[in-house]
Amino acid sequence: MPSSALVDSVAELGRLASELDALDSVTEVYTHALRAADRVLEFDTAIICTVEDGVFEPQASYATRLFPATPLAADAGIAGKTHRENETHVIGNLTTHTDAKPTSDAFRSVLSIPLEDGGVVQFHATEPDAFSEGDRHLGELFVATVTSARNRVSYESALETERDQFAALFENVPDAALQYHLEDGVHVVDAVNSTFIRVFGYDAEAVVGEPLTELLEPVVSKPTDAAAAPAGTPPHHEPAGAGTPPAGYRQTQLVETELSERADVEVVRETADGPRPLLLRNIPVATNDGTTRGYLIYTDLTELKLRERELERKNERLDQFASIVSHDLRNPLNVAEGYLDIALEDASSDIQPALEEIEDAHNRMARLIEDVLTMAKGEAVTNPEPVDLDTVATAGWDNVETAAASLEATSQLRIKADRTRLLRLFENLFRNAVEHAGHDATVRVTGLAGGFAVEDDGPGIPAERHEDIFESGHTGAAENTGLGLAIVEQIATEHGWTVEVSSTDSDGKNGEDTGARFEFTDCRLQEDDAETGHEFEPPFEHEHQSGEGASAGAGVDEQDDGSEHEFDWELTRHQLEGWR
Repeated sequence: MPSSALVDSVAELGRLASELDALDSVTEVYTHALRAADRVLEFDTAIICTVEDGVFEPQASYATRLFPATPLAADAGIAGKTHRENETHVIGNLTTHTDAKPTSDAFRSVLSIPLEDGGVVQFHATEPDAFSEGDRHLGELFVATVTSARNRVSYESALETERDQFAALFENVPDAALQYHLEDGVHVVDAVNSTFIRVFGYDAEAVVGEPLTELLEPVVSKPTDAAAAPAGTPPHHEPAGAGTPPAGYRQTQLVETELSERADVEVVRETADGPRPLLLRNIPVATNDGTTRGYLIYTDLTELKLRERELERKNERLDQFASIVSHDLRNPLNVAEGYLDIALEDASSDIQPALEEIEDAHNRMARLIEDVLTMAKGEAVTNPEPVDLDTVATAGWDNVETAAASLEATSQLRIKADRTRLLRLFENLFRNAVEHAGHDATVRVTGLAGGFAVEDDGPGIPAERHEDIFESGHTGAAENTGLGLAIVEQIATEHGWTVEVSSTDSDGKNGEDTGARFEFTDCRLQEDDAETGHEFEPPFEHEHQSGEGASAGAGVDEQDDGSEHEFDWELTRHQLEGWR
């Protein structure tokens, strides 16, 4: 190729690049490029193919006249070799070349150039040796020009799609949202969604381009006494206005203008419906042009604050109820038990059974009080300690009236738990087992993967009751409080454990009862105290006694400050005898 022709061809490539820059789809780029290719190369046909599902798929083609076309596999012929080796091939005579299969009688020469990201660009000629080394270089420059234009269009198309998706997401965010940029240190609004317009009562055209400080007004806030306020009363706020806030109010800050990083802040803002508590989230966005941009999202917290206030009120009432149960019910019971002790010492044999019935009723009432307090004061275990599961189980067994029943504690596990609550869990499970499995039942505490199990050899629990067995009020014995298994589930939940119940009735294998089985998983096990560095605590020496196994002459009385002191039964005995 003469040097002047080469210069002209390179110049045509420059003009082609400018023309391709004006196009906005890949198909247009391919089609226009092939139509303009004859300004750079001499050929009879040209085609751009990409590989899809193992086959060359034509994306654009150009021919000076009609020629037959056949489908081609991605690994076949000169095109397949070009794609496979990612190298340009110039073939002067297709009829004699071993890789030119299948061939077309219409063509003798081909210039085959690989396309970036998979594909081939081919120029065909009906004459042999139609393409020179100079044509090879021009063809590669042509393909590079087309590839650059295609990549630009693909990137812009993907960016536009992403922008459209983000715009749709921004518009459909359920919370009020605005987009901003910093201009000379001032937050300027770029866009707002429809929720922002509804919440703050602005028109979109009126806010775009305005400083943020002109739109959002801080308020003054006065704390509301949650206990005294009627149910449903929202926090009390008023517009700040001008001047110093009134007595008892505090000025809130417009923190939006102070946020430079991602942050979540609770604020109070004037809305179309008056001052509202809101959760403000600032989401800064990195940009290539150095402009600081970001999003502010406002979530209405009014309903949440009302629920929090109602929950606080309920918790206060629950604390008051627990105090009444702890003192106003327990103290009269203590006095009654003291009188009963005196009566038992002096009672004749004919009234002894009646007094023992009274003692049983007292024990049940004491257990009911303890159950109610446990349910009312339940809270998560925050500082569990390593405990020997079998030791705690044995201590719990000793605290329960078990008649002729027996315990087999063979788990050999150490777990992280609150020892007092774990003891209560075992007491309730054992009491339930003895009451339902029989006074000669065998209760087993065994280990399992990630926890432990407590099972008995009684009649089991009907399958239809597995779902509601832990609900308060379910009891199968007259002397039961109906809270025992509910407390078991609560204690497990407080530890972060999962508890499940299973059972096989008398229709099981060999007609034998397998009883009820309670499985506790997700427990924190201590496989080796030496490795963890924890010292293991000694076995229980003095546990708080409860239920029928507790001594009637031992008890505790809670003071108003939540502390405990020993109840002086000897002093009470002398007082009662003096009152007689």
